[in-house]
Amino acid sequence: MKKENKTYSLLLASTIILLFLILFSFIEPVSSLQSDSSAEYAYVPNEKTNDVSVINTTTNKVISTVPVGNNPVGVAVNHDGTRVYVTNYGNDNDLGYTFSIINTGTDEVTTRLVDEGKGIKPFGVAIAKDETLYVSSYVTEKVYAINPINNTIFEIDVGPKPFGVAITPDGKWVYVANSGNNTVSVIDTTANNVIDTVKVGTSPYGVAVSPDGKKVYVTNQGSDNISVIDTVTNNVTATVKVVKYPAGVAVTPDGTKVYVANHCKYVGTVSVINTTINMVTENIIVDENPCGVSIAQDGKWVYVTTAGSENDSGSVSVINTTTNTVLPSRVFVGNRPSGIGQFIGSFQESRVETTTSISSSFDQYLIQSLIGKPITLIAKVNTTSQGTKYPSGKIIFMEGSTPIENGIKDLTDGQATLDTSSLQFGSHIIRARYTGDTDFRPSTSPPFQLTIGSNAFWPQIFSGSILALFGGIVTIFVAAITKKYL
Repeated sequence: MKKENKTYSLLLASTIILLFLILFSFIEPVSSLQSDSSAEYAYVPNEKTNDVSVINTTTNKVISTVPVGNNPVGVAVNHDGTRVYVTNYGNDNDLGYTFSIINTGTDEVTTRLVDEGKGIKPFGVAIAKDETLYVSSYVTEKVYAINPINNTIFEIDVGPKPFGVAITPDGKWVYVANSGNNTVSVIDTTANNVIDTVKVGTSPYGVAVSPDGKKVYVTNQGSDNISVIDTVTNNVTATVKVVKYPAGVAVTPDGTKVYVANHCKYVGTVSVINTTINMVTENIIVDENPCGVSIAQDGKWVYVTTAGSENDSGSVSVINTTTNTVLPSRVFVGNRPSGIGQFIGSFQESRVETTTSISSSFDQYLIQSLIGKPITLIAKVNTTSQGTKYPSGKIIFMEGSTPIENGIKDLTDGQATLDTSSLQFGSHIIRARYTGDTDFRPSTSPPFQLTIGSNAFWPQIFSGSILALFGGIVTIFVAAITKKYL
């Protein structure tokens, strides 16, 4: 009996010690958590949801969804990763005239005019080391050299209907694809004028420069080929046939391969060109209507935006450059992702990532709607593993990209609430943005559609909405910020 008691006691003690080890293994101070200091991010513009999805290229997870302007297309990341520039192309009914600047440290967005508010459809964008942007305008047949730091702007006449823009690594030359006359304009960045015009294939679209600055690769959508330009002579030295409708193009960091997105319906492909022999060595099948192409700085992964179809809102395919195979899991972003330009960049800092999500609290609203109280919005900070500190800072409840009235709130013990009655009848796009603190990165939730109507007498709960008695359809939501460790 004593032996059994001793065995039992030993078993009990071992169990208690094991439980303590498990418990304390989850309780880590913030300083010991893995940070994002060495991570790269893909900034993918979504044309139909008017936002930019931020993908951590280590985890291939969307960590933030930042609202920008109407129909974003072109992207450029500055050299230290602190700012991302996005052109807002607009559409035929509402011509775009702005570009958005995303502060990657706060997720704050600033909107700037390209040409005094005129509708110009800004498209391609490339960035020099001094932060000068070169933005093409489909309408005005110009490239605008804009320095947002010192607020200078120069207009440069190029060819008709310019699309893609790329700059050489030394910053001396900018190459612009003019789809209207099948040429590429070469801009001297010192004088900001065109010094040469190169005849290429039909309807040139995308442009990429090799890492050594010696070659320029231009996709020609009308002739289904790639023009290779020698930057010393500005002559076309090779023409490479690809599949069909080539769009985005990117060169690997070692300069040995070029990846071209063929914008085809039903079966999208990416052509791989061997730059030594200027021939396609492989065509990789991806999802429908591939658009933009960007390559991670270590050259191991290619990110391809695919615009999808009527039944598919699009996604991002990731290609392993060693095997030229596509990862089985797509990265789902917003609606109709595009992305012309180098949309991958590094952000060097040591803060831990967060993600912000939105959910609903039906019962609370149903009770409040019956007694006429305002809607309560709740932001919560939840962690995927236990820590000794919650993220602090502010939550901003926004309609589109504008804060809701009195919608900027402090986080207290990982939570912030807002009572609001400022939302009127109609449809609203609601987001919640966490601004970050000294230990945690900012993040912005995906868009959440809130519809307030006037159908009375039929209380129902469906798809996160409540049809309240004597009220309307109101969706309330919870913004939950979840830490994600790399």
